[in-house]
Amino acid sequence: MEPRSPGEPLGLIAGGGRLPRIVAEAALARGFTPIVVRIADAEGDDWTGFRGDYFTWGRTGDAIRFMKASGVTRVAACGTVSRRPDFRSILPSLRTLIMLPTALRIVRGGDDRLLRNVAAFLKAEGLEPVAVQDVEPRLLAPPGPIAGRRADAAERAALALGLRAAEALGRLDVGQAVVASQERVIALEAAEGTREMLHRVAELKTRGRIGRGERLVLVKAVKPGQDERYDLPSIGASTIVEAEGAGIGAIGVTAEKSLLIDYEALVAAATQANIAVVGLVPGDAGPARGEAEPASTETVP
Repeated sequence: MEPRSPGEPLGLIAGGGRLPRIVAEAALARGFTPIVVRIADAEGDDWTGFRGDYFTWGRTGDAIRFMKASGVTRVAACGTVSRRPDFRSILPSLRTLIMLPTALRIVRGGDDRLLRNVAAFLKAEGLEPVAVQDVEPRLLAPPGPIAGRRADAAERAALALGLRAAEALGRLDVGQAVVASQERVIALEAAEGTREMLHRVAELKTRGRIGRGERLVLVKAVKPGQDERYDLPSIGASTIVEAEGAGIGAIGVTAEKSLLIDYEALVAAATQANIAVVGLVPGDAGPARGEAEPASTETVP
């Protein structure tokens, strides 16, 4: 994706974490002027050098006005939002109060429904939603081995099972992540998120609820029919650390529809933890190009 004019303002609705910064820097390198609207977990983040501001949920209407006044016509959204907006318990600004009935409809349902509602709302406001991978394509996970060692046969069987379970979970618009062994599904992600799911798996291991011979894997998969402009599955070095703590031996993500955050740090963490990271192709029995060598840093971001 390229600017339609030199220095085109590109809106970035930024939650917490590293991903929004990566996208903003990529947009700047492509010739855009990022306009950063920080929300939720980004409240204390340092965005020195970028134009923008932090907006509480009660100032959602002001954030839309700010982007429009800055000349924004296209907007990307990414980053961590730990808690959903509760428009019933906030003191809204006048501009947010005007749009409150719409806001209340937006936040109903599962994550995918919510994100589709957000996209429709932005479009109605004259803002075109764009995908972060359009701004920075190198974020996308390739098929096959990505980092760390190769997955062994038991782990490949677990990855295949985990992928099928994740796809079923996604059809219900529940979550994107599953922990499985070669024998069974161990845990499903719901509202608690991947981190807390992995903590739950670690507790199950401590309590002896997982057999010694079970080879655990984590699968993060795009939901069937998901709007790929928002909330693609993502992993980074912190995911590797949390997975290691839960006894995970391999991690699979949907190839070309998942994001790798800070690839070099991810590779270093996977190597240190001796964890296999692979890109999975839906419909395959296991990881794509399962016998191939891990991708080099020259071909993956």
